[in-house]
Amino acid sequence: MKVCFVSCQYPPLSRTLRRYKFARFLKDGGCDIEVVAHGNISHALGTFLDDPGLCGDDPDIRVHRPRAFPWYLMGEALYRTGAVPCPYINWLRPAISTARKIARSPGDVVLGIYPPLTNLLSAWRVSRHTGARLVLDFRDEYLGLAKGMRVPWATWCEKRLVDEASLISVATEKAANNLVERYGLPEERVHLTENGFWDEVTDEKSYPSGDKVRIVYAGALSPAQGIEVLFQSIEILKRTFSHLAERIEVEIFGPENLYLRQKLLPLTGKGIRYGGFLEASKVSAALLRADVLFLSLASEDFSYAVPGKLYEYISHARPILGALPQGRAREIIEEGDFGLVAPCGNPEELAKKMAEMVDGKKRLCFHRNLVARKDEYAARPYFLSLARRIQEIG
Repeated sequence: MKVCFVSCQYPPLSRTLRRYKFARFLKDGGCDIEVVAHGNISHALGTFLDDPGLCGDDPDIRVHRPRAFPWYLMGEALYRTGAVPCPYINWLRPAISTARKIARSPGDVVLGIYPPLTNLLSAWRVSRHTGARLVLDFRDEYLGLAKGMRVPWATWCEKRLVDEASLISVATEKAANNLVERYGLPEERVHLTENGFWDEVTDEKSYPSGDKVRIVYAGALSPAQGIEVLFQSIEILKRTFSHLAERIEVEIFGPENLYLRQKLLPLTGKGIRYGGFLEASKVSAALLRADVLFLSLASEDFSYAVPGKLYEYISHARPILGALPQGRAREIIEEGDFGLVAPCGNPEELAKKMAEMVDGKKRLCFHRNLVARKDEYAARPYFLSLARRIQEIG
């Protein structure tokens, strides 16, 4: 079955390995995949960086890269005011034009992945033009996060998209329930495709030992992550448990951008280091050198989210220190006894959890729990299941 896979963001851009793996698993599940990706996506504000080592060209997956007028800064400004529904809206027409040549008949499928919204809108328009079956995948919730002037756009777009989709894939059970309740959808039209880790890690059973406790964060650096709470908790720890603070070293990795320069770099100092941007091929080694891996979300607004980074951490079997809202991500860590979690945005509580993490016996216990259960969180079975559902509707 021909599946047109619309993903504005795709390798070799950084932070897009999951999109390639998504396409690859659908291919392994029997779908004939062709990808439509942005041909000249902007790197403005440090949003993306090229990562040549991310993954090579896959001979089994053809990638089309239509280009658009480079107006990212203008698009971002218009999006912030609510004037347009997505900062990449200028890519809509090139994406539709290309995708229509792939998903050309009712026997084909066009799949759009959110975020960004332009992927979904492109797939929807192609489905209307050619009769191809529309499949939507929400890796994040859409309407649930809209605020202020974006709410009218989000309300209109989500209802139109959901009404016409043959199948809707979501990453969490909460997101599935929200869609079913909001639009009265039959449950069989909503498929749960949880995130998971993509690649096996070969050295996860070994665990570093030493007097120092190295806490590592590697990933996106933006207000949504709220990474500054880690820096604030270190300062609190220095004042309250200085002997423990001396044993802790913190290192963060991620693309340099405005948020990093304005909010994080001024907080770096003794015991806290910014290690720069890591190519995908170097991330695993950095995680394996850590004693503890840090994960955070900025507020309770993100209670629906289960960051893909959580599964990456689980695959490396390193104890997890979290600052997270109530939700599935927190449940996974606490139910599995994989680490310690403080409420999001609460540096005082995070400092206490950090002090507990200095206990080597406790960390080793978390590590062993992760080694024993990590295979439960592999992504491949979820996406092969989605491939089967897609073939059923074609």
